[in-house]
Amino acid sequence: MDLRRLRYIVRLAEERSFTRAAQSLSVSQPTLSQQVRDIELELDVILFSRGGRRVETTEVGAIVVDHARLVLSAVRTLKEAVLEHRGLKRGRLHIGVTQTFNALYLPPILTAFAREYPAIDLEVSELSNDEIVAQIAVGQLHLGVGIPADIDNEHADPLYRDKLVFVCHARHRLSGLPTVPVDQLRSESLALLADKYQTRAAVEAYLNAAGVTPNRVTSFNTFAAILQSVSLRGHSAIVPADLGRVDGLSDLRFIALDPAPAERVICLLSGSIGCRTPASDEMARRIRAVFAKPS
Repeated sequence: MDLRRLRYIVRLAEERSFTRAAQSLSVSQPTLSQQVRDIELELDVILFSRGGRRVETTEVGAIVVDHARLVLSAVRTLKEAVLEHRGLKRGRLHIGVTQTFNALYLPPILTAFAREYPAIDLEVSELSNDEIVAQIAVGQLHLGVGIPADIDNEHADPLYRDKLVFVCHARHRLSGLPTVPVDQLRSESLALLADKYQTRAAVEAYLNAAGVTPNRVTSFNTFAAILQSVSLRGHSAIVPADLGRVDGLSDLRFIALDPAPAERVICLLSGSIGCRTPASDEMARRIRAVFAKPS
């Protein structure tokens, strides 16, 4: 078994098509098929179901693919560590974050890091919380920011607490209130994240518990689009935020809701030691330092 074959089965699992996987790997489809078959023979298992219009990963295939990702991640980490040990100061850092964290908190941290370490290739992926947790577990991400299933996980470092808050334009009718009673939302046109995000489920649970149905709800796929719509006075919104850390958005107002929604603990998530690099350790240190300061 070699790394090339591991890359092949990971790509095939992602593309779910021999044709697309072969194209992305710059190999012929027969070559890819033979390499996959060889690893199946070596392991004496069937990794992929080839019937139907799409290639599907079998139950044991999913296990093998997850382990392959871990192996490939460890190899990347090894190479990056060797390069940095040689003084080349090169490397790669892949971070997975929720849309709210990316929009409200990450830009200044990332900008300062990129300025000081210009040779580190940075990649930030906006993902759902479940995707962040899953990709950390298999080594696809160096760092993540989200909510782990187990808050006491040794790889979860609590950063701050947030809760759902009301967001409106500075000239909105409710902008001057110290808190917004949930009953006031009946006449609002709310911009909310799409159904696939946990935030949407949390908002709907909060409104349903209060017996409140907004005048209209518009779904957006990005947090940035929600804030822009609020800034253009097209909507108000409900988003998760730490009220003490949302300065700098001059035309928006973030206001506590009454009754207060439940708080959530947002954590810095990291993989095992084998998935860590000097770059990820430095970024983790910087993130912790920002949220160690009083809000």
